[in-house]
Amino acid sequence: MTGEPSVSAPGQGCTCPHPWHSLTTVIEGITHGVVPAPAHTPALYLAHCTGCGALYTGPWKRLNSFFHAA
Repeated sequence: MTGEPSVSAPGQGCTCPHPWHSLTTVIEGITHGVVPAPAHTPALYLAHCTGCGALYTGPWKRLNSFFHAA
């Protein structure tokens, strides 16, 4: 498929000198920094390497995720 990042396992596919050093995801049009998580967590969004654009398919969590009560 042209123009789409390839699906790869964590540690594979990232061509950066330090694989998966910096990951981001876009949620409702806003880019958020994310980090690998120790366990699978439900995710509706995909994370990508900010350096090479590779798709990160492992579990991840948002950095500085603050929740505000309504």
